[in-house]
Amino acid sequence: MKVTTSVKQGAEYLCTKLGDAVTAIQQVAMVKGLPMWEVERQIGGIRKRLIVSARTLVPLPAASPGS
Repeated sequence: MKVTTSVKQGAEYLCTKLGDAVTAIQQVAMVKGLPMWEVERQIGGIRKRLIVSARTLVPLPAASPGS
């Protein structure tokens, strides 16, 4: 089974592994056929970069114009 992902550089995602919103920075590797992405999350004023599987990244819903 081939897994297809559509992670875009600079886009915001929910990382299911962390349970937090992250920004995709760049694809850094392929591990067992799965793309690994460097992502950045912000905790308070501190930015932390992590490597996660593209499988754990879920697109955040677009903000509605009224909110």
